[in-house]
Amino acid sequence: MKLSIKGRWLTTSLLLLTNLPLQAAFHLPTIVISASRTEQKSIETPASITVIEQDEIENSGAQNLQQLLQTRSGIQINSLYGDGSQATIDMRGFGPTAGSNTLILVDGRRLNNPSDIAAPDLNAIDLRRVERIEIVQGSAGTLYGNQAVGGVVNIITREPEAFSANIAAAAGSYQGREGYADISNRLDNGLAYRFSAKQRKSDNYRDNNETDRKDFNLRLDYEYQNGGVFFEQQRTDHFQQLPGSLFADEMAQNRRQSVAAYAGDFSDTESNISRLGLQQALGAHWTFEGELTHRDNDREFQTSFRAFPGTLATQDRTVKGFNPRFVGVYPLSTGEVHVTAGADLERTDYTLRTSFGPQLLDQSVDAFYLQLTVPATDRISVTTGIRRTSVDNRIETSTTDDQLDDSFNAGSLGISLRQNENLRLFVRVDENFRFATVDEHTNPVFGQPVGLENQTGISHEAGAEWSRPGLSAKLVIYRLDLENEISFDTSGFSNINLDETQREGATLEGRWQIHPDITLGGSLTYTDPRITDGPFDGNRIPLVAARTGQVSADWRLSARWNLFAEGLISSQRVLGGDFSNSFEKLPGYGVLNLGSQYITGPWRLGLRIDNLLDKQYSNAGAVGFDASFTRSASFFPAPERNLWLTLNYRIE
Repeated sequence: MKLSIKGRWLTTSLLLLTNLPLQAAFHLPTIVISASRTEQKSIETPASITVIEQDEIENSGAQNLQQLLQTRSGIQINSLYGDGSQATIDMRGFGPTAGSNTLILVDGRRLNNPSDIAAPDLNAIDLRRVERIEIVQGSAGTLYGNQAVGGVVNIITREPEAFSANIAAAAGSYQGREGYADISNRLDNGLAYRFSAKQRKSDNYRDNNETDRKDFNLRLDYEYQNGGVFFEQQRTDHFQQLPGSLFADEMAQNRRQSVAAYAGDFSDTESNISRLGLQQALGAHWTFEGELTHRDNDREFQTSFRAFPGTLATQDRTVKGFNPRFVGVYPLSTGEVHVTAGADLERTDYTLRTSFGPQLLDQSVDAFYLQLTVPATDRISVTTGIRRTSVDNRIETSTTDDQLDDSFNAGSLGISLRQNENLRLFVRVDENFRFATVDEHTNPVFGQPVGLENQTGISHEAGAEWSRPGLSAKLVIYRLDLENEISFDTSGFSNINLDETQREGATLEGRWQIHPDITLGGSLTYTDPRITDGPFDGNRIPLVAARTGQVSADWRLSARWNLFAEGLISSQRVLGGDFSNSFEKLPGYGVLNLGSQYITGPWRLGLRIDNLLDKQYSNAGAVGFDASFTRSASFFPAPERNLWLTLNYRIE
């Protein structure tokens, strides 16, 4: 394994930290899972981890992950339709490939697809089922492996507790309507259950963009003296019409239209996920945890080009995973040693059939990892880790039959210093990687030669977190160097490896409770993603804003009523696919959103208004081809002012 530390600033930062004067410290840590892949409350991880708690989710009035996470520092959302259904979370500035470079987890289960570039389904998780969300800023290649390049978002769902039942109905703009129900209980014999069902329909902001989604979720838990087991089953049926993009003259004519070329385009997906998990204590210091997962996605769709219509296509994906790990906790006089040793074993069968011919993939990904956190003193902890990952790809198309295999070793090293009860500092270096997917390895439409190099990189980060009652602030700076970054060049309509790329940036955020009933928050993020070698040397990575910011206010008007407001700003961006940086820019924007909740007894009434000032803007855009195959700027217009009203009845 190679663990190279580029530049001297990391070593300098380590020396500065270890030479700071030490003072007596007292700290009540937050319980997190993402730092060690198991629930821990005392680990000092050398990373920036933000936790969004359940009450914060409810007060925001957010209906989906896009609305909730777009307000977080270091996160940009690229959304095609504004409802979260075709949106990607971008951390550390990846633009069009953000869906393959930011890892999204639900209770530790991957939403990302290792086989193909389809983005994670952010609407697969209803926020009513969420206990908290943990956001890990920056690379996590050692602990989480493939695709954990820019960061990790881990969504922790609520476990069944005492009896509760919940019924909700909602309605909103664009003929939106929703029905939801759940019931849960924990019995005296150790058995617990939770079941939820939801249906949501909407015409959405654009013409030819109707959506109909049904979700069913079941979880069973059984706890015994030294452990517990659980079983989960999820089924989703999602139909959506696809309105396509618009050129500038079409936007000026009618922002809500869908041109005739896309009239028959749609996506119809059926997903079934089964998961079985075990947690077993192994003596006083060790615990075994493991999950078996089986996921099936079957999709029919049609997507058209401006020059010629699309035809019916199918995409079938079966993913099987086994994720065992041993977790050890050993007390020392300076604190607790945390050890996590495990494996991520994944098998994928993927079939895509279109008019251009079939793409078939038989993929195996095997990874083994070890992470160790040691309290060097009562204020300094050191975290180090190593991961060995191999991938085997058997790819078949109408003209090729190829075996593409590779492996990668990743390592990490970090130091966390709790200077005093108010201040924590950290530095770390983490190697990362992502494997090329089958649709990046091949391009049957334009005859691209089979095979790309896999992407590798190294991340250097330093941060400071300061807090006192009612006031907190956080600063993180980073540099991320990548080799063979995988992307798509519209000028040649081909998947490519960029020679070398670099990202430098910083995030600053703060929170201030100026009154027992009023909390203010804000953040600023600077991101500079550059191509540093090859024909595009010096140019910006597309679809990444250099500057984003957010301000928010949460006002509890009474014991029953709260009001939430947030403002978002984003600077201009290079259009997707424009590596030459020669086309017009996607304009920056600023929007204001409001949310309010009123609670009386078992009833909760919620109102969410997005884009209150009726701003006309586009959250996503790319360089596309018109009917004459001329490259032109195209846009996905974001919704103008829209609202959503929810009525909830809960029995506990």
